[in-house]
Amino acid sequence: AHRDGRWTLAAAHAATHIATSPYNDRRMSRLLFLRASSLCRSASLPASHLSVRTTSAARTAAYFPAASRQPPPAADMRTPRSAALSLLACTRLAASLSTSSGASASSTSYRGMPPLSRVSDHLPLAKSAMSYFDSSPDPFHAVRTSADMLEAAGFSELSEVEPYEGKIVPGGKYYFTKNKSTLVAFAVGGKYERGNGFKIIGGHTDSPNLRIKPRSKRKAAGCIQLGVECYGGGLWNTWFDRDLGISGRVLVRRQDGNGVEQKLVKLDRAVVRIPNLAIHLQTAKEREAFAINKEDHLSPILATEVKKALTGGEGGEGGGNSGEEKKSEKNSSAPVKDGWTEYQEPILLRMVASELGIDIEDIADFELNLYDVQPASLGGAYSEFVHSARLDNLASCYLALRGLVDHTASDDGLDLLADDEDISMIALFDHEEVGSSSLTGAGSPIMSEAVRRISSALGAGDAGGSDDLYASALARSFVLSVDQAHAIHPNYASKHEKNHAPRMNDGMVIKRNANQRYATNGITGFVVREIARRAGLSPVQEFVVRNDCGCGSTIGPIISAATGMRAIDLGCPQLSMHSIRETMGVCDCECLMFSWSGCAAVLESSAMGTTALSFMES
Repeated sequence: AHRDGRWTLAAAHAATHIATSPYNDRRMSRLLFLRASSLCRSASLPASHLSVRTTSAARTAAYFPAASRQPPPAADMRTPRSAALSLLACTRLAASLSTSSGASASSTSYRGMPPLSRVSDHLPLAKSAMSYFDSSPDPFHAVRTSADMLEAAGFSELSEVEPYEGKIVPGGKYYFTKNKSTLVAFAVGGKYERGNGFKIIGGHTDSPNLRIKPRSKRKAAGCIQLGVECYGGGLWNTWFDRDLGISGRVLVRRQDGNGVEQKLVKLDRAVVRIPNLAIHLQTAKEREAFAINKEDHLSPILATEVKKALTGGEGGEGGGNSGEEKKSEKNSSAPVKDGWTEYQEPILLRMVASELGIDIEDIADFELNLYDVQPASLGGAYSEFVHSARLDNLASCYLALRGLVDHTASDDGLDLLADDEDISMIALFDHEEVGSSSLTGAGSPIMSEAVRRISSALGAGDAGGSDDLYASALARSFVLSVDQAHAIHPNYASKHEKNHAPRMNDGMVIKRNANQRYATNGITGFVVREIARRAGLSPVQEFVVRNDCGCGSTIGPIISAATGMRAIDLGCPQLSMHSIRETMGVCDCECLMFSWSGCAAVLESSAMGTTALSFMES
């Protein structure tokens, strides 16, 4: 990519590999060009700046000795000597590219050996991911933000209550939602044939949080509070002394009286807070244990009864009343239609109604949760970390979306989808943090029904039963169950098995468990490692939990057991999992996204049923 008058090493390296890779087959050429093009798009440049497809081979031949283009042993690519040759070739190629494109190279940019890939090369992707995190404080907002991304990329929404037959065609891009908290998106390859497989990445939209109880009203010691319920297994001590907003879904009665409609609300300011108990009021034993009673100690403070009395109960900006909200005062004594309103905190209802521009009496119900209003940020001396809420698992959701959008893009004369033989899909489920056994969880029929309906719709009118097409598609499919992984903590290194201690900014992590808490096996693990190797990504890391520790699980085993599709569990390493604010490395974002792009570009049904790139069992 071209940035500040210079070509980054990453783009030059990708360009060089397209022309010189010993594995330069048709599929990998497409993948590597996709990587280079994506870097250009991140820098808001057309891919024509790279001119990879037509000129890189000639330029490389002029700057790269012919002997170096011979297929080297895989191990040689990791030696200092071969790495130096590769870097030198990239430097020369970068100078040639910048000259031919009219770019003004720095006088010192390409003198001698260049530095290794800089963290700044990965910042555009990390920053766009951070914007996605901030826009998605709950599963409903996450799905809406994801749908907006898909709509902008040319995806069309399908209704699950209508037949798919006649609406899905090769080359088309589609998505549907379930309960507005689960989303499935897919693109049909231009060369799709009936019975071909699905290349799927699965993630989840939910994260541990505090959800407002159905009867939210609560008071204690002169304070107006909200009753909350713990969702999932959060590190609840991290929720103390944080600025908390309120977001979620509100059911609003229609003006014509016919049913309700859904509206999303986001009170993006410090509306409530859970204060710690002062150290002076704790015993030595209490200070040491920091034990939390989740029922008594996690109720947030919304206001004081004194302020409520003085302001008439208005919940304006900064806790005061405003003229704009005076119009809602009449609603404080509005007739109750079904008894629901009388159990809700009036200040909360007034704030939600004001935000949505409706009357309090129009609120039929809500599903609201608390969230940290501090936006995501870059951290570390070299801006190498992303600090944000809900990295588990919004990071995987965003990178899956970006991978699918990039794979299906047809700009700059490149159309990977037109050459694809299969269906590329992402499935972002709700309720993973509480077991996935729900209408919108991975344990529901969503995945199997999607594969069945899509296969049937695309095979309509052909001879052969739909059940046979479905079974064939399942046998040729591959699932990446993508969820965050535990990076080794420098202060608690003993908590990791010493040979399986992933590090941040060192590549994606394959997760394994002999007791099948993860879906990875020898074959699926090797497939992903091989794809990463061929794509020039960092070597994958491995994670196995210690024998004396419990092991969490993911949607991978659930989907694989329900459908019979091959699956693998992998993800980005992170710290502070299930804290209100988590940390991951910026470089790992790109590794995971291109792993998905690699699977989309490399795995094809023509090989999946028998050998799958010559290394799957028959």
